[in-house]
Amino acid sequence: MRSAYFPSPDVRVRLSRDWGEGKRAFILGCNPSNAGADKDDNTSKWWNRWFEHWGFAGYDAGNLSPFVTSSPAENKARVKRALNGEWADRDMIFANRAAVAKMAKRADQVFVCFGNIAWDDDWTESVLEEIQRGVEPWPDLWCWGTTKSGAPIHPMARGKHRIDPLQPAILWRKGAKQ
Repeated sequence: MRSAYFPSPDVRVRLSRDWGEGKRAFILGCNPSNAGADKDDNTSKWWNRWFEHWGFAGYDAGNLSPFVTSSPAENKARVKRALNGEWADRDMIFANRAAVAKMAKRADQVFVCFGNIAWDDDWTESVLEEIQRGVEPWPDLWCWGTTKSGAPIHPMARGKHRIDPLQPAILWRKGAKQ
């Protein structure tokens, strides 16, 4: 089963893929592409292969920002406007943070892959805290490698950061206990 939740054409909160019964993953990226229920992009194709190979039955993917664009610069500008008072987008980004945390807490394992393009450390930390604090569970965060700065690498990273399609996951951050 393949599904996605777009509250509007330029906002995606969730991308889901399911192919059986069993453990479920959640992936947190930076900004969503236009992949949807009937369309995969290179990232979702990579995830499909990786999660099937490692024995997962499906995944939900969400992002630090729900605003659909392949341009990190466009996403950054829209998030900046949202966090500085563009009310409709501000409401959407906070609703997205809650939705991301809910999906992560339902998953058997949580993966992060927002790379160095996650420019707003305060916002990134607020999303990660929403996932790892508050109501149980407080999941560990896994990744496929890190950048020089310690950010979790995105599967479509280029050059020397390119990830092997069957790279084992590594622990990025332990879950917080209250």
